Amino acid sequence: MRLRQDGLVWRQIDGDTILLDLQASRYLTTNSSGSFLLGLLTEEQDRDALVAALVTEYGIPSSVAERDTDGFVDTLRERGLLA
Repeated sequence: MRLRQDGLVWRQIDGDTILLDLQASRYLTTNSSGSFLLGLLTEEQDRDALVAALVTEYGIPSSVAERDTDGFVDTLRERGLLA
């Protein structure tokens, strides 16, 4: 999975990200871990790679990283932000 390449613009501010979907005229704000995942999703990634990256970056248990990754990816998918 990866982010759509067309119609998305984002800016990072103090570690958080504001993502604007120009096609749907909607925006999404993320915290620092969401910003981290967005950066990874500029290239093709699978769920396991995203989970492992969160564990490594934030030192959190894999069960927490799995839950957070699944919730974040579900939100992106529901909003049509993934290719």
